[in-house]
Amino acid sequence: SPPHPLPSWSVTPYVPPASTMSRRHHHQKLMPNVLLLATTLVAVTMLAVTTRHPREVPSGEFDVLGSALAPSSTAKIAGRLSKFARPDMCVWADGSERGRGRGRGRGPRGPRFEEKVLQVRRITKVVKGGKNMGFRALVAVGDKNGRIGLGCASAKEVMVAVEKASQEAKKTAITVPITKDSSLPHRLDIQWGAAEIMMKPAGQGTGLVAGGAVRTMLELAGYQNARGKQLGTDNTLNNAKAVLEAFRSFEIEKIKAAGLV
Repeated sequence: SPPHPLPSWSVTPYVPPASTMSRRHHHQKLMPNVLLLATTLVAVTMLAVTTRHPREVPSGEFDVLGSALAPSSTAKIAGRLSKFARPDMCVWADGSERGRGRGRGRGPRGPRFEEKVLQVRRITKVVKGGKNMGFRALVAVGDKNGRIGLGCASAKEVMVAVEKASQEAKKTAITVPITKDSSLPHRLDIQWGAAEIMMKPAGQGTGLVAGGAVRTMLELAGYQNARGKQLGTDNTLNNAKAVLEAFRSFEIEKIKAAGLV
């Protein structure tokens, strides 16, 4: 018998739902959009920098295609593309990055200190229930440009004690005078408890002739030529505090009037 004739209507091909599509096919469809978005963001960022600070192009400079650039062309491009400027994505002429948001666009927060741990000791606190063990840290900070500080703190962990001592040292930092030869203005003799410290200036090229906490404090303060000696106890804490008390005894106004700095 002859085959049955096909129906007159057309059969719609089956299209699987989006959930059953293969991941590769899905990624292939999204990849051009992702690349286009990334390229657009990079281009807008570069245009924002150029628009914020259109620089003068020196003679003999060429672009990527090898054609010479004129100063006027850069200014024209910057003017046409000013609508793409992003103030939160610009790099300023001084090299610092500024933008919107919390913690951005602020000025310098102060001198950057260098930290040195002078001593870490284990301590014990006797309480009603027994003994609590902890650690005590002695930290000296300085910017090597006339700022010096000393901090001592205790905690149950070594790192916590060091951090607390560092914060205390930065808060209590003082300013000391430094001569043109990077030395002390005059001799210092100080006695603090059982510690007795002697420090005096030295000529250019002498270096730091000192040891222990005295040398560390002089180095962090910014002195490069000086002599020092510990005449009393060897306790690091007492000697460091003695050096700090000696620095506090400087009469900066009189030293400036005498022309020593």
